[in-house]
Amino acid sequence: MTFVFFLFLTHLGLGLLAMLPFVPERAGRSYFKFCSAAAAFMMTAGLGLLLRRYGVTGGAGLPSDVAYRALVLAAAASLVFAVVYNRAWHFSWPAIRPFLLSASLAAGVTTVVLTAPPAQRIVSILTDLTSILLLGAATSAMVLGHWYLVVLDLPITALRRLTVLLAAALVLRAAVVGLALVGPVHAGFADARAVAEGLWSPDGVFVWMRLLFGLAGPVSLLWFIWKTVEIRSTQSATGILYVQLFLVLAGELLAKYLRVAAGFPL
Repeated sequence: MTFVFFLFLTHLGLGLLAMLPFVPERAGRSYFKFCSAAAAFMMTAGLGLLLRRYGVTGGAGLPSDVAYRALVLAAAASLVFAVVYNRAWHFSWPAIRPFLLSASLAAGVTTVVLTAPPAQRIVSILTDLTSILLLGAATSAMVLGHWYLVVLDLPITALRRLTVLLAAALVLRAAVVGLALVGPVHAGFADARAVAEGLWSPDGVFVWMRLLFGLAGPVSLLWFIWKTVEIRSTQSATGILYVQLFLVLAGELLAKYLRVAAGFPL
């Protein structure tokens, strides 16, 4: 479970950072400081759990020693750049903020590549990248909804933009999940029909939970979120986004479990 939470927390932190360029600076320094600090906290927790369990040498079920050390270095670099990016907002250093954010995300993408198993590299990388986008869009939209109580003149276009990104992230995530279901990525999950007929390992029941909580639930809420944003009812939109975020977090955590426990990048 240590590697499950490392993946989950790292992807959540990277997702928060990836959404920051889509939020206008009128949201205020406090928004960017809060999101980048939350991202750094998530990444610290994930890396700390990994190092506490496996140290710097790795263990069974993880990449080889060299790849594992590179993974730890990439995750640590992404964390350091995220922390310095947060301080750049605190001390008003606008010139270096884009570089720091880009460097943190680049190191994060390197981490994604290094965690992908060689036999399922392409599907795993696509799975991780779309997971990062979905986690980031769902979390950032919910947090931004609260910021309309902090910054009263914040334009509604900011929340509308993140809602569009959330919808796009759900579509991309669903497409990659569909690719994993119909592709021969794991002997126990050969195709979508096998899953539908219950021909799976004991972990297969979590496939249904992952699809329900992580995709069907969030998709069903998109229309309500969009309508509340359109009528500028930011408090109502934020309430629905709370539910959306819970479903996305549950779905993505189950997806990480299936990847580690069953070897199925869903």
